[in-house]
Amino acid sequence: MKYILFAVVLLGSIILVSCSFFDPRDPADPDPGDDIPWQQPFAPSTVMLNLENALEGRFIHLSMACFDASYEFLADPADTSEFGGSWDFHDWDYDVEQNTLMNIFAAVVGSGYPDDSLISVTLNYVSEYPDPAAPADSAEIWRDYEIVIAGGGEYGGWDRPAVGRARVKMIEDEYGLWSIISWQDFRPEGYSGENYTWGVVKATYR
Repeated sequence: MKYILFAVVLLGSIILVSCSFFDPRDPADPDPGDDIPWQQPFAPSTVMLNLENALEGRFIHLSMACFDASYEFLADPADTSEFGGSWDFHDWDYDVEQNTLMNIFAAVVGSGYPDDSLISVTLNYVSEYPDPAAPADSAEIWRDYEIVIAGGGEYGGWDRPAVGRARVKMIEDEYGLWSIISWQDFRPEGYSGENYTWGVVKATYR
């Protein structure tokens, strides 16, 4: 009799445990990267497209995936001369870039602007400096940019986009993936002081 009772208890336990397999699972947290288009960076131009999308989507891990660990940002010398007393442009490496972008992303969320219009990034080809056709190991590309930060501090905001030209140097790793090792910033041609470069706008968040 006791063996029958034991078998009944054991069978009941198995049934109770197995029922949990049919319970609905809690949905997994979505990957933030699923919200923006992302391509494997097998070309320098793809890196720049990924950077546009990552900045606009405010995804710090995808933004920084566009940069090599040896990355450095070089401000326009005219900016460092004019604004160097107020903002720090020196030793701008990967970690500084990451912290600065995190500060920007945090600031725009509380700006009161619509969520889909917090950051706008446009990186245009420069006709006189075409992208190399088939780069190997390293490449240099140029982009004219316009970057708008909602409520973007003293030198930002929707009424004053950051404009300028960037000389971007990239390297290719052993897997054929490209990343940015340096961004050299330049004031736009005909600079009048009405708009500031990306370097000046970023420096206000450093």
